[in-house]
Amino acid sequence: MSGAAPARASSPVFAGPLLQVQNLSVTIPSARGDVHAVRDVSFAIQPGERVAVLGESGSGKTMTALTLLGLQTPLAQVSGVLTFKGRQFDLARQRDAAATVLADAGVIFQDSLSSLNPISRIGTQLVERLSLRGWKKAPAHVEAVRVLNYVGVADAEARMSAYPHELSGGMRQRVMITMALLAKPSLLVADEPTTALDTTVQAQVIDLIRAVQAENGMSLLLITHDLAMAAEVCDRAVIMYAGYVVEDVTMAELLRRPRHPYAEALLGAMPRLDTPGSQKLDMIEGEPASALGDFDRCPFMPRCRHADAACEGSVPALAVIAADHVARCVHPGRVGLGTPA
Repeated sequence: MSGAAPARASSPVFAGPLLQVQNLSVTIPSARGDVHAVRDVSFAIQPGERVAVLGESGSGKTMTALTLLGLQTPLAQVSGVLTFKGRQFDLARQRDAAATVLADAGVIFQDSLSSLNPISRIGTQLVERLSLRGWKKAPAHVEAVRVLNYVGVADAEARMSAYPHELSGGMRQRVMITMALLAKPSLLVADEPTTALDTTVQAQVIDLIRAVQAENGMSLLLITHDLAMAAEVCDRAVIMYAGYVVEDVTMAELLRRPRHPYAEALLGAMPRLDTPGSQKLDMIEGEPASALGDFDRCPFMPRCRHADAACEGSVPALAVIAADHVARCVHPGRVGLGTPA
């Protein structure tokens, strides 16, 4: 990166987490029945903290992030309590409450080509971002070029005249990061930011996100299915399955010993530098749980190697394992030891 980091907007002093969500649920009516995309989700992000929300496709991680930004489908039925910078909102009653988060967040979506306006030049879109915040056109242009340079866009002035399809995938993601930084956010939300990028460009984009987060003192919410990438970037992991948070733990402790079978399975499927080339990675057998209907047992039970009769009857509650560590499992002591019960 080159140049100075974008100046942060001043924020009111507040105590506690930057963002906290309690008992968030998102239900979407459909022809096949209610889709329970998010179920009773609670977690917090501290100022400057880097949190990864991990899980397979359909686990609820992206819908959780979209709902916290107020970007869920209008048909969605939302409940739960959102606290942002000390202000508390009842999401069931205050439908527009999450717009407060969006106004103070930078967002990097997974598909940069569809996230940018295909018929508008890059510069026009960046200047418009600043114009909405009260900037005049000329200084907005100068600021946009400055931040493009800051995130490593070569020949930034010329890129302002380009259309999105004229840029590579990695360059478009740098433009998305620029757009996020122009908001001077206290929270950076990155939803699968390296999807469809080749390995080298993935590493560059992740290094850039990590650098701008650290230099600007923002909190980071990283939505990903890639545990290896999350482990490189984040301090904490929130693991989701079937719409539920199944484990919330520091990244170091997750890598040392997960306490939910799903987190254990994700860790077993992650390639390691010391894994012999002839050794096959573990696979999570079976199909992901359906988002339709309710569960009368642990949703991961059909795929779990630790399951027994105690897992029947109801969805487990989040159990406190240790300080800053919870897991939704009736047998957390069995998990992470390397052998089935």
